[in-house]
Amino acid sequence: MSQMPGTARSARVVLFAVGALSFAAVVWMAVVTATFETGALGGLILGMLLLAATLFALLAVASFVLATKFSGGGRKVRVGAVVVGWMTFVGSAIAALASHAAWGVATMAGALLVVLSVATATKDWFDVPHHVRMPARWPE
Repeated sequence: MSQMPGTARSARVVLFAVGALSFAAVVWMAVVTATFETGALGGLILGMLLLAATLFALLAVASFVLATKFSGGGRKVRVGAVVVGWMTFVGSAIAALASHAAWGVATMAGALLVVLSVATATKDWFDVPHHVRMPARWPE
């Protein structure tokens, strides 16, 4: 298999989208934290915002790293994509129930990432080694 299948390419696009939106959430939370007026519960709310920003930053980094390793990565890259998909799905589902229904879009992105990452064609792509072996000695 010399070309990445459509399911793997689609999962890669979803990973880049999740990473970009997570990065946007980090920037938004940083702005909110910087301009937040502390009141009676100000310290607690600031701590919660910083915790959420840290989690979004970790999700963004993981998404970007996994997406860039999709072309030559192995089984661990696919498992990492499934984990990121589940984290996105569960976290967004909780946020949709607790906060706003707009989080449903991220919930569907997480579910789509899991489905695309466990597809047979994607699994077959990651089961084949894609690294380039260098010869022990260059031909003369």
